Amino acid sequence: MDIAHLQTRVREITRGIEHPRVGAALALAEECGEVMRCVLDGEYYGKDVRAALADEVGDVLIALAEICERNGIELADSAAHALAKIERKAPAWKEELGDRLVELRRRMDGEG
Repeated sequence: MDIAHLQTRVREITRGIEHPRVGAALALAEECGEVMRCVLDGEYYGKDVRAALADEVGDVLIALAEICERNGIELADSAAHALAKIERKAPAWKEELGDRLVELRRRMDGEG
């Protein structure tokens, strides 16, 4: 599924039950909190959260699509703009942070 199709389906499915704009933003915050709960449960309490985390990430994506829809923004355009911005910034980030992040991933995630 592409991003534009996702936004179109969210628009179609929620027609007539759209949140007010601030409600859509609050719904996104709530879904982000559920992602963080999964991370906490997995990282600190050793629970298997892979399925729950995947489900909550999907909910975040839907909530984000609704925010875009309620504010007249094309999610695909926003994503393309953000990707281009990261592409420009990534070389400097790698130079500045690369070694540090390798070490943090090794210590915190057991990678390497």
